[in-house]
Amino acid sequence: MAARRGRGEGTCSEVSPGRWRGRISLGTAASGKRIRKVVYAGTKRECLEKLRNLQTSADSGHLTDADGLTVAQFVRRWLGMVAPTLKPGTPERYAGLVEHLIPHLGTMKLAKFQPIHVEHSLMELAKSPGVSAWTRRKCGAMLSTSLKHAVRLKLIPSNPAAEVKLAKPKAREMAMMTAEQARLFLNVASPHRLYALFALALGTGLRQGELLGLTWGDVDLDVGTVAVRRTLAYRGGEFVLGTPKRAASRRTVQLPAPCVLALQAHRAAMIGEGQGGAPVFCTRVGTYIEKNNLAKQIYTPMLARARARAAEADAEPITQKLRFHDLRHTHASLLISAGESLKAVSRRLGHGSVAITLTTYAHLMPNDDAKLAMKSASIFWPAV
Repeated sequence: MAARRGRGEGTCSEVSPGRWRGRISLGTAASGKRIRKVVYAGTKRECLEKLRNLQTSADSGHLTDADGLTVAQFVRRWLGMVAPTLKPGTPERYAGLVEHLIPHLGTMKLAKFQPIHVEHSLMELAKSPGVSAWTRRKCGAMLSTSLKHAVRLKLIPSNPAAEVKLAKPKAREMAMMTAEQARLFLNVASPHRLYALFALALGTGLRQGELLGLTWGDVDLDVGTVAVRRTLAYRGGEFVLGTPKRAASRRTVQLPAPCVLALQAHRAAMIGEGQGGAPVFCTRVGTYIEKNNLAKQIYTPMLARARARAAEADAEPITQKLRFHDLRHTHASLLISAGESLKAVSRRLGHGSVAITLTTYAHLMPNDDAKLAMKSASIFWPAV
């Protein structure tokens, strides 16, 4: 028989020996439907406690009518909401992650989603062919971000993905050139129409999108600098100019003297082609260069010629794994190996913090332990 309780406190009754059922009405949902909850417990005390917790959650705004909303539905709704605020290309990447993840979420209700369900979904995703550890990690991070928004909306009391461990991909092996190989590559590139592009990639460490997005207004040949204000991407069959993601990436970079000379010659050549008003690095018809075309038609054949030249000279072989982005790694690696300031290199690269640079390039820093030992001796035992 149901125990009488105060108005709005619900009812509690024993439905069978050792099994109690509590019922409570918690107001009206946005849809106009009454929000009713049912709980079960082994004792009357536990049943009443569960009812009190539900009432407390409702009073604090952490209990809503989200019972019918699945996690998959919410994640898709969240992506549609945040898409207009994201950088170009990011919504497409997120959409791909969503489609990877959603089949493994099933029809799980958002209100009942727990850490164990997050963990299980990511474990199932790991069984999918062709899904890398990097993709699984990004899926987990995106899911956590979306559920954090659900907490802000008070659809759920806490983020079930917050404490779930994400996949740990193996660190990608860094490829780079030695100083001798870089000089050989530049020698091979020197006759090409876009020699200045490769000179700047190695001489400044700018990212590919930063280089391809440069305009002549960003270049000051008198003082020898380039200002990084935008980055070029190619999404959905069209070019998209966006601002760099981090404030640190919006920077002015000093050019080495040979890069200034290369740009001066390149500027004259572009004016001769009638492309003086085009992007700094453009096609022969003055349009932006698509990075895949650059890789297939220019960079990869050029690298192959440099590799052949190295073999002819019996020099150290150039690795097959060098991407255009590895010209940036080569720039940073050789400077750090030469003992240059990690902070200065980090600022030049446009990293958000020195910690990023240190994590990436710490293994290349000179081992000065012997020098430090001698310095310690001169400080503590100056007379010896």
